[in-house]
Amino acid sequence: MARPVSHLLLLALLLGTVRAELLYFTDFDEFPTGDNAWHNFEGWQASDRSSGAQAIVPDLLKGALGNTATLGFNRPNRSLTTVAKTVNYDPAASGNPLVSFALLFGIEDSTDFTNYRRDDFFVTFYNNLGAPLASIRISNTDTDYGFWYRNGSPQSQGYEEIDTGLDFVQGELQELTGFIDFESNRWSAEIDGLPLFTEAVFNGTNRPLYFGFIAIEWQIAQGSPRDFGDNFLLLSDLRLETVEDPPPPVRISSIRQSADGNIQIAWQAAPGYNYAVEYSDNLVSWQDDLSGSTFSAPQQSQTFLFTDASSQGESRFYRIIQTIAE
Repeated sequence: MARPVSHLLLLALLLGTVRAELLYFTDFDEFPTGDNAWHNFEGWQASDRSSGAQAIVPDLLKGALGNTATLGFNRPNRSLTTVAKTVNYDPAASGNPLVSFALLFGIEDSTDFTNYRRDDFFVTFYNNLGAPLASIRISNTDTDYGFWYRNGSPQSQGYEEIDTGLDFVQGELQELTGFIDFESNRWSAEIDGLPLFTEAVFNGTNRPLYFGFIAIEWQIAQGSPRDFGDNFLLLSDLRLETVEDPPPPVRISSIRQSADGNIQIAWQAAPGYNYAVEYSDNLVSWQDDLSGSTFSAPQQSQTFLFTDASSQGESRFYRIIQTIAE
């Protein structure tokens, strides 16, 4: 039986970058807790400041995360609720157009209290004039469930929204990471090591490419606040930073199943970078204990070949991790 095979492109790039400047980080542990407490701390500003739609909650997941920011659950005052953090980073003036982002998030589903109505959540990047540059839409709706990305505002000419074809897991924490090149107007993102999109147009509406602020947003899918779902997004460990000298992408030469049932993965390895092959049976938990799955940096560009003979006939997914050699 053929096994599904997945390789990682973006996470290899992110792990291989040299971090240059931390623009912002929070795990929300220093925030006050309670309804509406996300607003007006560390510069965060919320469009809804009284309904309890945005909150800081302590000890979620049995205290594994400490404080956690949440958006949703309570009936909001408006159909779109935004909580935004000013970044004010000028890629052109700084001389470094490369920015990475990372965050942990989870989506808790709606209940019968709101008749299982379900909504959309967004991670949106705005410029300093307040124009949306790009978004990742996390749709919890029955019709559009999964990850989508936008290259601008729906009201602007040139705007597009694209389905990534990947879904999230309700009730589970997942890591969303990405990389923006403001100079080339391209970006890439991944979820738990799986590419959502790669080298896509960042903004297609000719807005000035300035990193003004990042926003977490909740859009009522049925339009009116009275038709909200009590689904909500939780957020932790948000990191924004510039990066320098992104490494070459991992280029897969071949992925095949040999006659004896072994999976063989070949890729082009670059000097200065170590490589490791990880595997998963469910795309959530990843393991790195396969024999012969680590590779030291080559002296010059060459093809590395990995063979997995450990799981005959089982469904298994793979990813390649690229890191800078010490």
